[in-house]
Amino acid sequence: MSAYRAKILHFFRARKRMPNISEIMTLCGFSSRSSAFYVVTKLVKEGVVAKDKAGKLIPTSALHAVRKVGRVRAGFASPAEEELADTITVGEYLIRDKQASFLLEVEGDSMVDAGIHEGDMVIFERGSDYRPGDIVIALTEDGYTIKYLRKQHGKYFLEAANPKYPNIHPKEGQIVGVVTGTFRKYK
Repeated sequence: MSAYRAKILHFFRARKRMPNISEIMTLCGFSSRSSAFYVVTKLVKEGVVAKDKAGKLIPTSALHAVRKVGRVRAGFASPAEEELADTITVGEYLIRDKQASFLLEVEGDSMVDAGIHEGDMVIFERGSDYRPGDIVIALTEDGYTIKYLRKQHGKYFLEAANPKYPNIHPKEGQIVGVVTGTFRKYK
């Protein structure tokens, strides 16, 4: 079943939509519609896909689940032991509050010393409580920016994680949200 799931996921990623029954027949090499319906029924039972009111397939978060196989040391190497720990979706791991979370692509290099590079994706949570030291999305008179929130002498300001950039002491503005996660693709 995982081979069929992988083919359907590949189709979804390439075309930004789920395949219909005829397309599933072609993807999986079936000659009958009943075989395609069987695969769909199994995937619905597994929670990988669902059907909308019209009966069309829609993806669920389980479609994007990735197996977690253990831990890896970032210090000295240790013998590798692969054990299937669980499956989780990246979204489940990175997003605390789905309704309040949003995604932004980073432009610029002002946060490189915080490990946030141009092209990275950051997840921020709108309306989240913020504290000095948090990385925030702020709206200033110059527009939106991502910076550390700092407080000195009772006043808040924004600090870059790159010494090339000065601190920002906005005359007006607001904290839009707190950054809760970041990720990037290497290939």
